[in-house]
Amino acid sequence: MLINYTIIAWRNLRKNATFSLINVFGLATGLAVALLIVQYVRFELSYEHSNPLSSWIVRLSMDYLNGESVSAQDAETYPPLGAKAVAEIAGVRRYTRAYPLRNRLSTVQIGEKYYQLNHVYAVDSTFFGMFNYPLLRGVQKEIFTRPRQAVLTETMARTYFRTLDVVGKTLKIPTSNGGILFEVMGVVPDSPVNTHLKFDMLLSYPTMLSDLGEEEDNWNNNNAYTYLQLADDADYASFTQLLGKFSNRLVQEKKINNERVIAQQISDIHLHSQKTFETEANGDSRSVYLLLAVAILVLLGAFVNYVNLTTSRALDRAREIGVRKAVGSTQQQIGVQILVETILINVLAGSLAVGLVAVLQTPFIKIAGLPDGFSILGDAFFWKSTAAFIVSSVLLSGFYPSIVLASFEPVKVLKGNFSTSGKGAFFRKVLVVFQFSVTLVLLVQTAVVYRQVSYLRNQELGLNIEQTLVVKAPVGVDARNGNSTFRQSLLEQSQVKSVSFSGTVPGMGTAGMGTTTGVNLAGTARKTSYNFHVAAIDTVFINQMSIRLLAGKNFDAATRAGFSDTTDRQLIVNLETLRLWEIKTPEEAIGKRVDLWGNQATIRAVIDNYHYDSPKVPHIPIIHLYSPSFDRYASVKFAAGDPGEQLAVLKRVFEANFPYSPFTYFFLDSEYDKQYKSEDRFQQVFGFLTLIAIVISCLGLFGLATFTASKRTKEIGIRKVIGATTANLVLLLSKEFLMLVGISIAIGLPVTYFLAHAWLDNYASRTELTVYLFAGPAVLILLMVLLSIGSRTIAAALLNPVKSLRSE
Repeated sequence: MLINYTIIAWRNLRKNATFSLINVFGLATGLAVALLIVQYVRFELSYEHSNPLSSWIVRLSMDYLNGESVSAQDAETYPPLGAKAVAEIAGVRRYTRAYPLRNRLSTVQIGEKYYQLNHVYAVDSTFFGMFNYPLLRGVQKEIFTRPRQAVLTETMARTYFRTLDVVGKTLKIPTSNGGILFEVMGVVPDSPVNTHLKFDMLLSYPTMLSDLGEEEDNWNNNNAYTYLQLADDADYASFTQLLGKFSNRLVQEKKINNERVIAQQISDIHLHSQKTFETEANGDSRSVYLLLAVAILVLLGAFVNYVNLTTSRALDRAREIGVRKAVGSTQQQIGVQILVETILINVLAGSLAVGLVAVLQTPFIKIAGLPDGFSILGDAFFWKSTAAFIVSSVLLSGFYPSIVLASFEPVKVLKGNFSTSGKGAFFRKVLVVFQFSVTLVLLVQTAVVYRQVSYLRNQELGLNIEQTLVVKAPVGVDARNGNSTFRQSLLEQSQVKSVSFSGTVPGMGTAGMGTTTGVNLAGTARKTSYNFHVAAIDTVFINQMSIRLLAGKNFDAATRAGFSDTTDRQLIVNLETLRLWEIKTPEEAIGKRVDLWGNQATIRAVIDNYHYDSPKVPHIPIIHLYSPSFDRYASVKFAAGDPGEQLAVLKRVFEANFPYSPFTYFFLDSEYDKQYKSEDRFQQVFGFLTLIAIVISCLGLFGLATFTASKRTKEIGIRKVIGATTANLVLLLSKEFLMLVGISIAIGLPVTYFLAHAWLDNYASRTELTVYLFAGPAVLILLMVLLSIGSRTIAAALLNPVKSLRSE
């Protein structure tokens, strides 16, 4: 019996090839999109799942308070915090710290070769157990119990030593006074791609105390990530209450001031944490769930097409079903027949969807920012979800048509009294309205995303980052010994316009700057605790970056070094800093004294606000101190020319001055542009989904238009004979669809306005929602309807009326 159902189903599909192809291709594209997005969402939600202890591990972080309000949040904490939390909070089993080593301390010397690492941390011995890193080489109990011990990842061990048998070998981290020699104690697997704390090399935390100037009871500098492992029976809600009391005790003990300690589960960090000094740029849960919702809507659109096209052909199937019932077929058997046709279409669509995924997976992985080597077809979950989607598709798209078609009364059908029900027609109209509303929402949101990204990129930054190459400071010796010669050698090159040294450059993120709280005007009665960003610059930086000087004087050669001199610090601050200090004009700020780190400093100049970070975030309060040293970055401004030649010049001069050091560089505008990566990615993926939704809508509309025109061929012929024009006929057949589109627009516009407004609220600088952003997509949908209906109507109208009437 099943074979008979399948043969009949296949014959029906071949008989109505156009509708079958539309149904198969529509379902396939919707299914392919859903499968791709589900894989992306699954990856984004999988962070820390490789660690079986992730449900019991929390990361502590700091809230900076100004009164009762939170002025900033910092992912880094004070080094003693973990040990004190274990001692005083019930239900905390153990702790570990991860102290990030940046700039020169992330460079490794092996023999005469230097290697630049991206992620180096000093950690406690408990790190390996808490984060589930098994040792490929080495003995657990010996690791990180002493200073000057190192553990490499598998990739780094093979890169440096060409083998995993590296226990007992040595490597050196160069410093300004020579370097620190480390013994390699072990090798661990590479960090999973779905963890927030990735590393290339780990050093023993005791090294921080013995060689790098850290103090065990340091409550002045919060530069370490602190993780706690809760007991297996611990309740997270109870823990947060105890942590709040613990934080209050720290305030009473004067360990912290205008701060509080909070916790977050590590599985929440990737999608729900945007604090300063994060280990990496995190994702955004709203974008992830929005893309998932859109993918579901696209798939539902494909289901809508199938249901509409299948039920609209009820009159064509009526006689067949009437005859089958007349000769003895039951309603259940008819329903099974229709369901078998649905299964066959969905199996074909599923097979085509897998083919589409195979074709699209490489560009999709790149666009979505998934890691290299990410496999879609090689994942067992993909095949499980494919099967689940096909089953769901059969049930959602086949259940209603099978009931409708199987319920025809044979007597009415065979007497020619059958007509489609009003309820069925109304349901189809509801589905069409739903599909057009979704399409409108997606079109408007795509336009808003595109306009916002363009708006951000075209914002005035308050600085000039063009034609600028940045090179990292050399390692191995005190860079100050060679910075004058290096600068002069560059300025002797005809292409070079200026050279500046600074502790950070725009676009490097807040991790590139220092932060400090409790900085106030000297003698003021009202004390605040805002979080200020601190950066060292030389005398050239402001002019080179074209930052506008509003009042006062730039640093000059006579300025005393701000970080090393505690008696006469000179400050250059921006307008946002003045706003927090409630100074009305830049001129009024010049010469004022500021309490800074237990001493007083003088405001030397005020500069205009500039976007250190991209315009999508508010201006930050910046305090610039003077430092002439090349100990972080050198920014080299070139005249217009070939970037390749400019890079060659910079490399040649750098290697001539610092032959012992690796040459690490980047183009400043390109580095700054990376801040828009998440917006670019979202725009591309959202645009791709919208395009697929439009294609599916057009397929369904074309199918309905084809069916409508074929059923009204005789009417079109008669109207044409009595004088109707092609335009009259197009309007006649289009008016019902145009009415449905009008309802869709009336429903979709308020929804999409609310969504667009909510999305734009995430940005400090945002575009305006103009009427064109909404009118354009609405007009586009109207044109889609007119073209789809018009093309089929014109084709029918061009037929000879004699043939049209004779065919009936």
